[in-house]
Parts: sequence; structure tokens; C-alpha cells
Amino acid sequence: MSEIRLGEIPIPLVNYIRLIKYHKSPYYDIAQHIMKEMEMHYMRVGHGSTTIYTINPRILCDEIQKKVESEKLTTLNICRTVLALFYGSRLREEGDFYVTTTSRGRRNYHIRITPHTLNLMNKFI
Repeated sequence: MSEIRLGEIPIPLVNYIRLIKYHKSPYYDIAQHIMKEMEMHYMRVGHGSTTIYTINPRILCDEIQKKVESEKLTTLNICRTVLALFYGSRLREEGDFYVTTTSRGRRNYHIRITPHTLNLMNKFI
């Protein structure tokens, strides 16, 4: 993992990056699910246009639990896995992705889907 510098990424996320990189379940499964959903969304919308894809961790948790049985599937772990996927792929915050917070404190993750961001994320996974 020499390509990932600890000073650039928050410490808890470095562990999640390693878990995804070494194909550990359910973290790798979450990353794969997100990638498949984003690619399908991008295909439906059309190539050449920038598309914003929103990830709601609660909804994602419900979808993943149908496929993967694990006590580690919590909303917090999903949030950290999503951020680890973004940081591990070397996506730029505010440039390639951004995070919004609802009035109740829940977070949603938004990513600009372009061929560049899909390529970076596929290389990481």
C-alpha cells in the first residue's frame, strides 16, 4: 500500500482502503455493488455527459444485506467504505465527489460519474 500516503487520508479510512484492496467481505462487496450501480446508471443516462450519482448509506445497507449476510454491515461501516473507495481511487473532494448532510445529521455521498472517475475507481478495485 505504498501508493497511499497516511498524511493525505484520515487514519480510520486507511484501514478500510486495505480491506477493500485485499477483497475482504463485506467491504469489497459494498465497493463492487456501488461500482456496478454507477456503471449501470451511467449507461442509462448516456456517455459523454457528466452525471451525479447519489449514495444514501441507509438504502445501500438495505440493498447489501439482501446479498451479503454480515454483522459488520452497519450504516457507519458503509459510510466509511464509501469514503475509502473515493479516497483510495484518488478522487478529489469537491471536484469528483462531495458529501451533503441532512438536517438530522445523515450523510449522502454524491459522485460525478465521468469516464475518468469510473476508470480511477475500476483501477482501485
